[in-house]
Amino acid sequence: MHDKILNTLFNLFDITNQLEILYKEEFGDILTNYTYTEMHTIDSIGKLENPNVTKIALNLNLTKAAISKIIKKLAEKKAIEIYKNPDNKKERYYKLTKIGKEVFDKHLKMHESWCEKDKALFKHFNNKELETTYDVLNKYTQSLQTRLEEIKESLK
Repeated sequence: MHDKILNTLFNLFDITNQLEILYKEEFGDILTNYTYTEMHTIDSIGKLENPNVTKIALNLNLTKAAISKIIKKLAEKKAIEIYKNPDNKKERYYKLTKIGKEVFDKHLKMHESWCEKDKALFKHFNNKELETTYDVLNKYTQSLQTRLEEIKESLK
């Protein structure tokens, strides 16, 4: 049974990746120019107050070095602007440009559409089934998070 569950999870991850690609095309050509991580970085910049590398890295659970590379690409694509706070000349902050806002809005619509379709499916399950599924997925997520932290720590 464990192998069946793991195979199902791997299939789920694969299908999710494929859906992400197709949703990007469905919700506008502009999204096809951005990777999954770039879109979620734009999402973080659009939602966080005074977004900087540290806040974005924490929000996305990525390293500051990885976010710095993504920020550079997003600036080259003119999706974000980099600015400094007059009170803190050292720290760099980010805001969305018109292009970045368009990506942000379309990405948000993509996720809303995805969630609506998922909610329609979940209506077919009773609360006990949903609670059990939630518990299993939550524990699995925590296990993956622990592995992620261990790998990050070993790379330091």
